[in-house]
Amino acid sequence: MGPLSRAILLIDEQPLRREAYLSLLTPWAVEHKLTIRTQDLSSDPLGGEDLALVVICVGSRSVTELQLRGETDDGRYRSSPTVIISDVEHPAEIAAALQLGARGYLPTLLSSPLALRALTFVMSGGEFFPASALQPPDA
Repeated sequence: MGPLSRAILLIDEQPLRREAYLSLLTPWAVEHKLTIRTQDLSSDPLGGEDLALVVICVGSRSVTELQLRGETDDGRYRSSPTVIISDVEHPAEIAAALQLGARGYLPTLLSSPLALRALTFVMSGGEFFPASALQPPDA
């Protein structure tokens, strides 16, 4: 691996869940000639790599909670397309992800094939948000 190898940074606080996402993403990453690095949100950002994508898995935690704790708004990942994976599909959460600068929001209700296609799309310059983002905030 050279100093500027392209990588995906997979961030999740829960080791078992992080390993599950790693298992899901590894064949996809190999297909795209990417390496995967994992860490939790409190770790220092990785250096020496061209991050093709940052995937932040928040589980059932609120994106707003992450913002208030300062875990995602310090700009350390802003130069790479970022995708939030969440158990929550509420429009307010999706809006919070947009405010963070995320280019994708994947609710865990998505199928694995669709989630992988969405990651490819975001990594290629697109944006992916579920249809529930268009619902009124009170829904």
